[in-house]
Amino acid sequence: MNKRRLVTYLLYSYTILFSAFVFAGNITVKGKVTSQGKAISSVQITDGKTIVLTDKHGNFSLETSDKSEYVYYSLPSGYETPVVNGIPVFFKKINQNQKSQKINFEIRKSEKSQSKHAFILWADPQVLDMEEFGQLEEVVEDVKKTIASFPADVPVHAISAGDNVFDRLDFFDKYKQVVSKTNVPFYQVIGNHDMDYNNRSNELSANSFTAAFGPTHFSFNVGKVHYIVLKDVFYYGFSYRYIGYVDENQLQWLEQDLKSIRPGSTVIVSLHIPTIYGESEKAGSYTTEMSNSVLNRQALYKILSSYNTHILAGHSHTQWFTQATPNIAEHVHAAASGAWWQGDVCTDGSPKGYTVYEVNDDNLTWYFKGINQSKSDQFKLYKTGSDSDFPDYFIANVYNYDPQWKIQWYEDGVIKGEMQRYWGEDPYAAELYQPGKNKKHSWLSVSQTHHLFRAKPENPNAKIQIEVVDRFGNKYQKMLD
Repeated sequence: MNKRRLVTYLLYSYTILFSAFVFAGNITVKGKVTSQGKAISSVQITDGKTIVLTDKHGNFSLETSDKSEYVYYSLPSGYETPVVNGIPVFFKKINQNQKSQKINFEIRKSEKSQSKHAFILWADPQVLDMEEFGQLEEVVEDVKKTIASFPADVPVHAISAGDNVFDRLDFFDKYKQVVSKTNVPFYQVIGNHDMDYNNRSNELSANSFTAAFGPTHFSFNVGKVHYIVLKDVFYYGFSYRYIGYVDENQLQWLEQDLKSIRPGSTVIVSLHIPTIYGESEKAGSYTTEMSNSVLNRQALYKILSSYNTHILAGHSHTQWFTQATPNIAEHVHAAASGAWWQGDVCTDGSPKGYTVYEVNDDNLTWYFKGINQSKSDQFKLYKTGSDSDFPDYFIANVYNYDPQWKIQWYEDGVIKGEMQRYWGEDPYAAELYQPGKNKKHSWLSVSQTHHLFRAKPENPNAKIQIEVVDRFGNKYQKMLD
């Protein structure tokens, strides 16, 4: 064999060997998306890494690997996905031992217009035992009443912002049974207490969760709104060690996902750990910030910068609002469990509850709903002297406050102006969660919050009225007892 032939042969052999090495794990998934036998085009199909679109015949072909667990779709606007035990089933398992396989999806045309729709967002139900499941049932009953209050032609879904259980991964099936009673599609975010803490790496930390609920990052569309769910709890190898972080795989997937969404559209991103730890300036702890905010949030913001974005988070069992950028707002939600089911309020004094979001085309409004409380219960009043640090002041805790709210007070019918916002502790929560007092969690204590307001009456015997106006112009009034 001459030198030229030898070189050619070696190069050919190397190419074959290299290809075999690189593509040894490749799997081809082909399939079709239909609705009542009709092909649906331009549907996003993904394995969580790569996104392809169905063609005009509803067909797709996706090259994936034996490392991918699911193939799934982004539900197009105007359609509904199958629901099993309350969980939307928009995904199917990939047979990792089959190099070529066929996976079809059937979706259903929605009978309701989606231009107006609503969704429930709760965070941190975090059940630890069967007793707490009974308490979660009470929350579900309250949610059902809220859902029933909407007109019959308004579609409703729900999202959990994570920590569905309190390290009891064996409770996932029971959890699904309970949430299924809402009778709406209930999308799930993975929280730090939903992870496998005994596995060796972040890549394996969601195994139990995905087996119960499917992929940890995905998207879907309702009306004109694009919804995204992300995993931002990054486990780093030994028990209870995690940081807030969105990995590169998700960022690349997100860039692809948003290519089909028109700039300026409303995008809702649900995740567990807030991107910004709003109270970190007070805490002054980088260690605290690592596990309570997303460290690479600027990369996430850059991808979302062209959209009217609302980020919905949990994790803290408290509430606050941050305008992260001019077009990115972050909502951090009170816990459905309150303070881990140990009282009727969260550690910042917010009632255990959830937030109701209403969508009209691409406009979003919202309000907080405390369990067994009316829609009008948006704040709590404390008589003068309730806070020992301010003995001459009465106090208001405005649960879902943001800077566009106005908190005013009247003395004997005369307006006195706006109440003074301050950093402090809710008096009731401070009493309820004294260190060492709690029967289950001795570590439980009150949290400081910035949604407290104070004012000093001129006449201690005067009639005091407080008027709270939210960003949407809704007025809530109470008299000080």
